[in-house]
Amino acid sequence: MKTNDESARKVELRTAAARLFRKVGYSRATVRDVAKAVGLQSGSIFYYYKTKEDILVDVMKEGMRQFTETVLAPLREATTPLMRLRALLIGHLKALHGGNDELAVILSEWRSLSPRSRRQIVKQRDEIEAMWDGVLRELATEGRVRGDLSILRLAVLGAANWSLQWYDERGKLSIDELADQLLELFVPAADRKA
Repeated sequence: MKTNDESARKVELRTAAARLFRKVGYSRATVRDVAKAVGLQSGSIFYYYKTKEDILVDVMKEGMRQFTETVLAPLREATTPLMRLRALLIGHLKALHGGNDELAVILSEWRSLSPRSRRQIVKQRDEIEAMWDGVLRELATEGRVRGDLSILRLAVLGAANWSLQWYDERGKLSIDELADQLLELFVPAADRKA
């Protein structure tokens, strides 16, 4: 049975690893670097994780959990499909730009996972994609979006995810304004009746 101290240390390790993986990349970060970041000997990490890849999987699972937590409350409060899409966009952008190293690592290090490890987190990814797909289907039923909805989802998420490269929270757009700009691109003004 794990104690609270053990759980707290594992969280500390995961957080340090996420920050390091985001900063230098998974392939360049070593177990020794992660251990050093939290004041442990490198061998001590293996008490918490069997492999470096297990750390990456844990980081990604936590990123997806945090994203889902950020998005669910606003999504439930939204009363129309368009409001739900806006809530998803705002939640996604807030999770990306809110200092969430774990979510950024998912985007940058997905290819670093072995097929076995990918299978461990695909279910969470599929649940998140299902939220987007459901809202896009509702918008399609209302005639507000057209075409292949899986491609539309990928385009919306691609645009939102790429904002990690250029968005500056001190710039001219707030997260809500950025979400509104993206909505304008993907759901034209003529089709944006609440």
